[in-house]
Amino acid sequence: MKTHGLFNLLKVGVTTFGIFFVAGQGAYASDLKGTAFSISLECLNDTTGLLVGQNPNDANGWQYAFDSNKDGMNGNYGVVGAPGTVNPYDISGMAIKETATSIIVAINGNMKLTGQAEQGATGGQIGYGDLFFNMAGKTFDNAMSSGDLFGIHFSSVNASGVQQVGVYSGVQAKTVTDVKEGYTVATYGGLAGGGNSYESQVSKANGVATYGDLTSSYFTNNGKDNTFNLNVIQSGNYLNGISFLAQGNVTQQLLTTGYDANKFNGTQTIAFEFSKSTILKSTPEPAALTGLGIVGLALAGSKRRKKSIIVAIG
Repeated sequence: MKTHGLFNLLKVGVTTFGIFFVAGQGAYASDLKGTAFSISLECLNDTTGLLVGQNPNDANGWQYAFDSNKDGMNGNYGVVGAPGTVNPYDISGMAIKETATSIIVAINGNMKLTGQAEQGATGGQIGYGDLFFNMAGKTFDNAMSSGDLFGIHFSSVNASGVQQVGVYSGVQAKTVTDVKEGYTVATYGGLAGGGNSYESQVSKANGVATYGDLTSSYFTNNGKDNTFNLNVIQSGNYLNGISFLAQGNVTQQLLTTGYDANKFNGTQTIAFEFSKSTILKSTPEPAALTGLGIVGLALAGSKRRKKSIIVAIG
C-alpha cells in the first residue's frame, strides 16, 4: 500500500534531517506522524498548530499542542482581555486523536463557532479560518504548491471559498484578512507585513506570539517573504464530511473519547471527527525527501509548555 511507503520514508527522513519526533504513546500506531495541522483566525489575530509526533500521546491516545493565552491580538481587547472581558481573539491550542479509522480534532479558544460580531468586517463578523494539514513533510506554501495540502471547512459562517462543510484535498488557500480587519501583506489599517506585524504588535503588548508546535517559518515560505496570511480554502477537491462532537461546550460525546477538558483554558471547544481512509488514499508517494530538510527549519516546535493550565469549557 502506497501510504505505508510514505510514512516509512517520512520516518527515515526525520532521522536523516534531524527532525526530532517524540514517539507517540497510545493504543494506535500512528499513520500520521509528521503531519502538520494549523489554523488561524480570519483576521490572523492568532494562529496555532500541532505536529503529530512532536509530543507524546496521553493514555487515551490524545496529543495536545498549547498556544500562548497572551498572543490573541485585538484592539478592543488587547492580548489579555480588557478588565471583566474575555478576549475572543485568542486560541489556546489544539488536540488530535487518531484511531484505526478516524481522526478527531479539538480546537480550544475563546472564539465561538459562529464568530465574533465586528463592525466593518465583511459579513459583520470575524471567526475561525479553515483548518489545514499536510502529510508531506513540507512547509505550508510548498505543500500547497505541490498539491499536498488538505483543508477542513468546519465553520459555515466564515469567508471560505468553499461552501460544503467537510474535508478537501489538493487545496489552494487564500487570505481573507483584508476583508476581516486583520493583518495583511499590504498596508491595511496602519499595519503591514502579515505575520511579522502580528508578532510585532503582540511584542509591543508585552506578549510573545506562539504557534503551538509550529513556528512562523512554517507559514512564511521558510522566511522568504511575508505571506503568513493564507487562512481559508480558496479551492479544493471535496472528499468527505465531518461529524461534530462539540460546538462550543465540552460534551459527553467528546469526553467519551478520553479528551481531557482540563488541558486548555479557553471558553470554547470545537471538536469534530472525520474518516482517515479517504485522505490516506489521496496522499501521493513523495518523489524525494529533500522537502524534509525544510521541515527541519520550519517545524521546530516550541519547547514552551504551560506551567499553569485551568479548566477548558466550551
